[in-house]
Amino acid sequence: MMVRRLTPKDLSAFRALWADGLMRVPSAFLFSAEEVRAIPNKDVERGLDVNLTLGVFDDAKRLVGFVSARRGGPKRMQHMADIGPLYVRADAQRKGFGRALMEAVLQQLTDAGVRQTELCVDVENTGAQTLYLGLGFHIFGRRPRSVLIDGVGRDDYLMIKALDGADLTRGA
Repeated sequence: MMVRRLTPKDLSAFRALWADGLMRVPSAFLFSAEEVRAIPNKDVERGLDVNLTLGVFDDAKRLVGFVSARRGGPKRMQHMADIGPLYVRADAQRKGFGRALMEAVLQQLTDAGVRQTELCVDVENTGAQTLYLGLGFHIFGRRPRSVLIDGVGRDDYLMIKALDGADLTRGA
């Protein structure tokens, strides 16, 4: 297994894997399949340049998963980053690829001076919740109707992890 930052050269494989995720687990993504198809390649390439998007490759050098992270925009939010989406192909799940992606993105964020990171996870996605809890995240809220998929509201848990050792559970 190999984890590395994705670049515009990975565009085709990244888009194919993103489309696979949207088809199989639409609740794991903010954008719909139609919205993703409408994003021009140049915009996806720019996103790969600007955001931290890591890919994990299997022994056959096939991209089997990815995770993205975005640092806060304003100066007062530069200590934070949002993680997501995380997706691993169905045939590669439960083989450590998701954990490897998360460990790598957390390390890169820590190395960049990020103090805390947050993510959202569908309340029914217990597999992802188990992974995140095992990596030291904790639930600090629930967002009702976080997304609407085909008109049906899906709730998300809001999860947070301190990367600098701070106790973020106070008042939770």
